[in-house]
Amino acid sequence: MYIYLLRHGDAPFDSSCGERSLSTQGKVETRQIIEQHIESLSKLDLIVCSPVLRARQTLQIVTETLRYSGELLFEDALRSESSVRALEHCVDALLASHSTEHILLLGHQPLIGQILEYLTDETGLAWSMGTSALAVLDTSVFGPSIFGQGCAELKSLSQP
Repeated sequence: MYIYLLRHGDAPFDSSCGERSLSTQGKVETRQIIEQHIESLSKLDLIVCSPVLRARQTLQIVTETLRYSGELLFEDALRSESSVRALEHCVDALLASHSTEHILLLGHQPLIGQILEYLTDETGLAWSMGTSALAVLDTSVFGPSIFGQGCAELKSLSQP
């Protein structure tokens, strides 16, 4: 199974508005990253996304660029304040009920970086997940499709 970790695009903080929105730069960079990986991402059969606005806006770019028509799920477990353990339980439940070989998890720092370190069992990777960064992980090198500590090998890490 391949796990793709994508951090939302650039969304500057503005205290005068509610939820943060993607900047023009965030939209452009996200589209560029998706286009660079269009061949592998076209194999996605499940996308799980944080329900936060900037993640949903990033998702829209992903689905439009890929012309994705597969299953989309929104999960609070991908919010920045969630935990690795909560996301692990969420993904375990999804894998038990979905047949998937290519799953995209779209979320926020610090969680998305913590997930990268947890799945690869490598420290020092977390802050490499800047905005619009995409990590591609392969779990097949360690046996059956599982989601847990040290279950995956980092195949690539792309940043705008």
